[in-house]
Amino acid sequence: MDDEKEEVQGETKEQRFQRLATKRTQAALEKIRLLGNLSGSSYSYTLEQADRILGALRAEVDAVEAKFNRAGGRQKSENKFSL
Repeated sequence: MDDEKEEVQGETKEQRFQRLATKRTQAALEKIRLLGNLSGSSYSYTLEQADRILGALRAEVDAVEAKFNRAGGRQKSENKFSL
């Protein structure tokens, strides 16, 4: 069973948040590190492409921050990224 969908018996909402937030944040950070690898000499890209990637990341972080700042906000982001 998927770890994220698996409910731990007796787990509080805060414990579930901590477990899932840790796992999801670690996964997101790893993906961001992998994006950083694209800046190496093995790849060719334009400054415009790099700016679009960074802009998309900043926009999504801003959206996440807004969700945490708003009580009970559950707005789903529909942003899809493509170069």
